[in-house]
Amino acid sequence: MTKLDDNRLYWIDAIRSFACLCVLLTHSVIPGGSRGGNIVAPIQYLSVAGASVLFFMISGALVFYKPKPFVPFIKRRLTKIFLPMVIWTIITLIICCLTHGIEWSQLPNAIMLIPFTPQFGTYWFIYCIFGIYLLTPMVATWLEKCSQTDVLILISIGLVAMTIPYFKIIDPDFIRAFDTTGSLYYFIGYLWICLIGYYIRRYINIPKFKWWHILIFLLVIALPFFLVLIGEPYALIQKRTSINVVLLCSCYFIILKHIKYSNFMKKVVYNFAQHSFGIYLVHKQIDNFILAPIVNSLDLSYTISIPFVFISSLIISYAIVHLISKLPHSEYLIAYNS
Repeated sequence: MTKLDDNRLYWIDAIRSFACLCVLLTHSVIPGGSRGGNIVAPIQYLSVAGASVLFFMISGALVFYKPKPFVPFIKRRLTKIFLPMVIWTIITLIICCLTHGIEWSQLPNAIMLIPFTPQFGTYWFIYCIFGIYLLTPMVATWLEKCSQTDVLILISIGLVAMTIPYFKIIDPDFIRAFDTTGSLYYFIGYLWICLIGYYIRRYINIPKFKWWHILIFLLVIALPFFLVLIGEPYALIQKRTSINVVLLCSCYFIILKHIKYSNFMKKVVYNFAQHSFGIYLVHKQIDNFILAPIVNSLDLSYTISIPFVFISSLIISYAIVHLISKLPHSEYLIAYNS
């Protein structure tokens, strides 16, 4: 295994590894089954919070932390993140043509649209995070000069804004206060979630967990059940930018940041984190073109299909990424995390 580096943030590797596993678990629910469906909602809720939302927080903790020049920063992200995504999108489109998912005549147009919009749904995250990267040099420069209070005020405004959709319990017309023309609608997007990751990295340090920390975590877990009880629709509660999902994701981030990792665990999470982006790029193809036909043909219950797809997708995706990593210039296919 790799020699330990005293300057590396291994807790970031641990969070990235956990988030990658959550992505795999989220996509392990193969549509079409009905038996055992009562386990789907809680699995999707707990894993969605640890999937894309947690990756936004990781990005904020890393790229917002210090100012960086625009051109070198964007150039590195283009080759490290966007280029591998483009290559795998083209591979996926060709597979779709071969399996009659799309017509060959649609391929050129789909390829031309890749720089502008996702042609493969799973890759939506890359487009969102790259938009944030374009703002990162400006945001990081401001964050270095502002105080902790300034950042906390922005986060607090966002938390208040995120409660607005739930006010319709009191007055149904309140939901209109949070439409696309509302003053706070665009404030609490993924850029704001990145800011939370930055704040936790820079300002939150817990030497030792106390009983009230555990109590807060349990209350956060209980929050969605309370919201369902009082009549909130599950679609709102599960939304990535809902207050309960962001709070749960923040708890994941804080807990994983403050766990004491042994040298062995540091090496394990580092190794897996190095494969995580590659796994993200290839796993959905494994799910769609290999595992889904198996699950649908056998009509498996969700209690069997979810763990089967999760474990199989993890093993196959990791093996593919590991083999690709042995090839020359493999960084252009499966970027590694610095």
